[in-house]
Formats: sequence, structure tokens, C-alpha cells
Amino acid sequence: MNQAAVPRDSAFQLCRLIGRLRAEFVHAVEQEMARQRVELNFTQFVALKLLGQEEPMTPVELARALHYNPGALTRLLDKLEERGYLRRVPDAVDRRALRLELTAQGKSLRKRVIGYCDAVAERFFSCVAPRERERLHGTLAQVLEHVQSGRAFAQD
Repeated sequence: MNQAAVPRDSAFQLCRLIGRLRAEFVHAVEQEMARQRVELNFTQFVALKLLGQEEPMTPVELARALHYNPGALTRLLDKLEERGYLRRVPDAVDRRALRLELTAQGKSLRKRVIGYCDAVAERFFSCVAPRERERLHGTLAQVLEHVQSGRAFAQD
């Protein structure tokens, strides 16, 4: 890509660049999972990742966290359950509700794939000095906090 042709001060161009980098990262992680004979796509992995870092979640909570359609999430959960990575368990407080929790096999796979993600990310950022990584991380974290706080959408 010709870097000189891209206006460096365009916020939209920054968002496009971040999106393209994410797409390349997702593709590289999926390739690594395929190479390791892990039959997951990136969204299925992210579901496992989220379920492993929180208390057991409801399907609705997981759909919100993934920004995913609840109907499509049901199919995703069915596949993960069929493969033995998660189970649906009754909620201790509300018997009508279900919670999602990882099985031992799901926890093990989650840990392995996080390692693949770390390795891919290291390869991606190997061209960037540690100090520059820190600055980039700080800047992106600042933008994310601004967006999540709702201030980015406030009308003056």
C-alpha cells in the first residue's frame, strides 16, 4: 500500500486502517487455528474467550458482548456444545434461565487459542518498537474509553 497516498489526518482513514488491521489479524488467527487443526472460526473463539473470563453468562449477555444476533448465536452455541466446549446449565436463581459455562475441554482449547493469538499479534507488531507499542496502546485505549463513555456521540 502506498502510505503517501493516504491522508494522515483523516479520522475516517484511521478507522479504516484499524478495521483492515483487525481483518488481517482475524484471518491470520483463523489460518493458525486451521494449521493447528482447531475447528473454530474467530467468532466462536471470541465466545469461548468471553465465557472463560466472566462468571457464567446467559446467551443474551453473550450476544450483547459479541454484538451478535441472538438467533445466529444459538447456532454458534449449538456448534460449541456439540464439540464439547461448553454446556448450558440452569441458572441457580432463575430456573427459567440458562447460563453458559466452559467445559474442561473448552477451557483447555481457549488457553491454546489465546496462545495462537498472542503469537500472531507478536508477529504483526514485530516491526514496532516497544515504546511505540505503548504509545499506540495508550492512544487506542483513550479513544475506546471516549467512545464507550458516550462522549463521542454527544451533540454540541
